[in-house]
Amino acid sequence: MKIKQMQTYSIADLEKLSGIKSHTIRIWEKRYNIVSPERSDTNIRAYNDDQLKKILNISFLINNGLKISKIASLSLDELSSKVISLTSNSASFEAQINNFVICSLQFDEPLFNKTYDSLRKDYSLSFVYENVFIPTLRRIGALWSSGELFPAQEHFLSNLIKQKFYHAIEAADSPVRKNKKAYLFLPPWEDHDFALLYSNMILKENGFDIVNVGKTISFDSILQCIEKIKPDILFTTFIVGQKVTLLQKFCDDLHNHSNTKLFFAGNPDLLRLVNTHGKVFYKLDEFDRFFSNSSLN
Repeated sequence: MKIKQMQTYSIADLEKLSGIKSHTIRIWEKRYNIVSPERSDTNIRAYNDDQLKKILNISFLINNGLKISKIASLSLDELSSKVISLTSNSASFEAQINNFVICSLQFDEPLFNKTYDSLRKDYSLSFVYENVFIPTLRRIGALWSSGELFPAQEHFLSNLIKQKFYHAIEAADSPVRKNKKAYLFLPPWEDHDFALLYSNMILKENGFDIVNVGKTISFDSILQCIEKIKPDILFTTFIVGQKVTLLQKFCDDLHNHSNTKLFFAGNPDLLRLVNTHGKVFYKLDEFDRFFSNSSLN
């Protein structure tokens, strides 16, 4: 469902979202009349959703070699058509990332689905997640941190992405069952479960039975589950920065309390600080290749 928002943006917002300097936007307004923002009694500019979209499209086209003088007079629909034409012949996903950012800002589920469906015509969910969703979520996180976006907007986009994973996990199947069980969980301090959903999908596609307990469980509960289900592999992730001593203790305790094979993914900068006592994947496609080819299968 699309929720209409009466949202406006300052010129500083446009600069952060598009990468175009405020000074340049002002010049373009005067010279080309590319947008006509509302102004307050104190002459402060306020831009609407369509004007944001136009600036984002112009930014994309300029970054791909077009001149502002050639595109300034184009309508929003004409700009969008040019963006679509360029992206169909390009490995860059900046336009799609911009769409997902707009989707988050405007609570626009139809835009999300239209953009996602277009990507899935040519790419797998694994590829879309690593090359489009992850950069989008990083940008959204930066906007959240800087106060340009409020939590509900980030959660809206995250939940739409998770829905795609839930659907893929439900549909995932393997022609051969491996009679092996994978136990997926997050450390007690972690809240980011995208990597668990990704690994759940890949492991199920490769014939594993999955026990995914998600987040916010204690270390004692993690160990109780290991004892109960007796998995063949354990998978977890480090995303959020923590003291090295805490990360290392978590890895040591897992290693000392279980003989099960350990697998880790997440933030490479964190993972390189500790001895995990297991296999580490610094990129998600490494995980995909490993379990597609591994003797564990």
